[in-house]
Amino acid sequence: MHFTNSADSLKGILKEGFKVKYCLENVVTPNGALHYSIPMVSFCDIPLSEMKEHITKYGGYGIGLKREWAQANGLNPVLYIDSQSTLGAGFHSSFYAMFNGKMIADLTDLEYKIVDVIRYMKNYEGELIRGEVNNSSYRFADEKEWRYVPSRELAGQILLKGAVLTEEKKSQLNANIGHLRLKFEPKDIKYIIVNDESEINEFIASLREAFANSAPLLEIERLYSRITTTEQIMTDF
Repeated sequence: MHFTNSADSLKGILKEGFKVKYCLENVVTPNGALHYSIPMVSFCDIPLSEMKEHITKYGGYGIGLKREWAQANGLNPVLYIDSQSTLGAGFHSSFYAMFNGKMIADLTDLEYKIVDVIRYMKNYEGELIRGEVNNSSYRFADEKEWRYVPSRELAGQILLKGAVLTEEKKSQLNANIGHLRLKFEPKDIKYIIVNDESEINEFIASLREAFANSAPLLEIERLYSRITTTEQIMTDF
């Protein structure tokens, strides 16, 4: 499942696929915090019956895709690290010993493989600040996150040490990978979630437009029954 906070964003996903964007990660360990930004697309592996809290944090529009699609496209579950774990401490020490003043471009193939592991790390629990939500002990592991992270051949800069400090810099970085899309077909879709019933016809039209040139009409029409609303999820599950 992938959620967004606007109808236009979901329509864009249906039409163009998922955009890969840089996200800031802050992984706390006993030896200090790892601060870095990586290009990715995030999903959660949560059943609809447990979606209520997730929707309030990430938005009332979403799309659910089959796990077979995720596996075929190289997605992987996140490795959750407790902030006091010896595993986290070991990764912190290895990370800074590995770089030791090096630029990302100077890393060996073996060092890149270590970077790839780090790109899937997240704290088991930590601070979440998103919109009106400010939780100092949010349990990220409850999201059961899966990630798509592109290879360096596709994205170039696959990890940036330190924070992306300004919106201007972040926009520039995302523009550099603006061509990257994580695609799917109608047969891959399990759910489409819109805010309320008044938007269903609008999204039926969006589905027809998005897949008119790539899928038979019958296959597109099967998706209509897979549209549900956040209103239904909040009241019926």
